Amino acid sequence: MKNKKIKFIIIFVISVAILTIVPYLVLHSKQTPEEQVGQKIVDKQALEIEQIIKDRQLQEIKIDENVDPFGEDGIVRVLILGLDSRAGQTAGHCDVIQMLEINKNNNTVSITAVPRGTYSPLPFGKANTSTDYYISNACGLAGLDYGIDKIEKILGKKADYLAMVGFSETLGILRNLKLPTTETLQWLRQRQGYTIGEPQRARNHSTFIKGLLTKFLPVKKSKLDIPFHYILYKIVKTDLTFDESEKIVDVLITMDLANHPERISLFMRPSYNVQDIPYDPNTAGEYVNKMIEPIKKYLSNKSYSGVTVEQIDQRILDTLAEKQNDPEFVKWAYDNQLWLQIEDDIIRMQQQYGIITKYLAGLDDEIKKQQIIADYILEMKYLGLDNWVSIGEDLLKTEIIKK
Repeated sequence: MKNKKIKFIIIFVISVAILTIVPYLVLHSKQTPEEQVGQKIVDKQALEIEQIIKDRQLQEIKIDENVDPFGEDGIVRVLILGLDSRAGQTAGHCDVIQMLEINKNNNTVSITAVPRGTYSPLPFGKANTSTDYYISNACGLAGLDYGIDKIEKILGKKADYLAMVGFSETLGILRNLKLPTTETLQWLRQRQGYTIGEPQRARNHSTFIKGLLTKFLPVKKSKLDIPFHYILYKIVKTDLTFDESEKIVDVLITMDLANHPERISLFMRPSYNVQDIPYDPNTAGEYVNKMIEPIKKYLSNKSYSGVTVEQIDQRILDTLAEKQNDPEFVKWAYDNQLWLQIEDDIIRMQQQYGIITKYLAGLDDEIKKQQIIADYILEMKYLGLDNWVSIGEDLLKTEIIKK
């Protein structure tokens, strides 16, 4: 009985080997010398593609344990700015201003909002009217550095790091978190339905960030989460390195904020009497409609346009078609990840690939090109979009052939 079992195992192993090796031998034995040379080139390219992607992946998940973004006092301050750059816009008004302060010594987080309508001086000649003197314009009219300086004066604290998100980046983050994009943006932007307007909207931004910290942080540290963190990191414009951002995330995880939301405190400078209005992704759209409906007829087109998602997508597509051969616009579209503003999933993926290829065509740095394509492939792999993975690999292959 034992001998029969051994014979069966031997026969099984030989059968598997034959099924694996014979097709390969048949395929290659029938090739002409020229075809064999071509096959070697293809095999070499496949190995190169695999190695480039593997190297890029290793760079992403390799975390320097010696990095410490926290100061000697155990505190790190990150100034979060929401900029209003949309398709075709270049002005960077600070529509969202939030200071995130994390204290690892006492396991607390404070989020301080500055309403965008807060008074701020402007350099001579920058203001057009007397109503221009507010902090959002300090960024948009006088420049980001000037605006940040004035924001820090209002807060009474200096930021250690800066994290900026525009319209595109916000949509990208929401999608990756599986939150409804249109309804959430409406909830975040809504101010007309509040008596106190801007300050309440700024407070809503704070409560939204608090919600992200309590609901979306991993329960414990895991290398499995790093690729997802990297995708989010790449979306945000920040002077934090990925290592530093991971260290901050690790500290936040140890705070167990999901079970201890009281460790997060919300503030506002200057102070206003505002409410903590909870964000609920399931009812956000309904809430906004309830707030807007009674006053809709009094709102300007700028405040309430009534434009559909499809119409917005078409406007972006029209802009892309019109300016696709403009190198400056292509660079702007790539830097601002314009494709993220498109709601239709299929069209968004098509335009992402189109913008990336247009951008790559204007680059001379071959290493940078390969890194961009490798990042694209890894993103598509994470999203489970195999077709776009293959397309990305083909694109990488063309870059390798050029070498």
